Amino acid sequence: MRHREGHSEMSRDFASNNAAIVRGYTWHVYPDPATPGVLAGDNPFGTDESPGLDRGPTTPPEGVKNFWLTTKTTPGLENHAYGNAFLVLTEAPEPPKVVAGWGIEAARLDDSFQLDQRGDRWVRLVRVVQSTQTPWGPIQECEFQVDRT
Repeated sequence: MRHREGHSEMSRDFASNNAAIVRGYTWHVYPDPATPGVLAGDNPFGTDESPGLDRGPTTPPEGVKNFWLTTKTTPGLENHAYGNAFLVLTEAPEPPKVVAGWGIEAARLDDSFQLDQRGDRWVRLVRVVQSTQTPWGPIQECEFQVDRT
């Protein structure tokens, strides 16, 4: 990959070559360990497919642009959860609708955020666009570079 200067040029190059730029409001969605079945591989949207670190998520529900499985050791994710959780991007600064047994809070990301999808596929934070005050607290709107398969 050659050197790129500036975010707008970087976004165009990544989007046209080997990655896409995804923008959305960031939420940390985590399981409540006291709820039966939540830690057995369910996902927060109630679909039948269990999440996995080695594959992408199912189709996002309405209002959700994308979501990725995270762990307690995901670099740059300052939220903490027991076991696996999700970083969810929404179209609007409103929390996603999840099934019972899942908690939601604003995601707290720093510049080092990156998520290994399959060994050579990554999701990386490009920039925090803005922080918006909502009834749920301040929510970050972010841009991510998402490697394509």
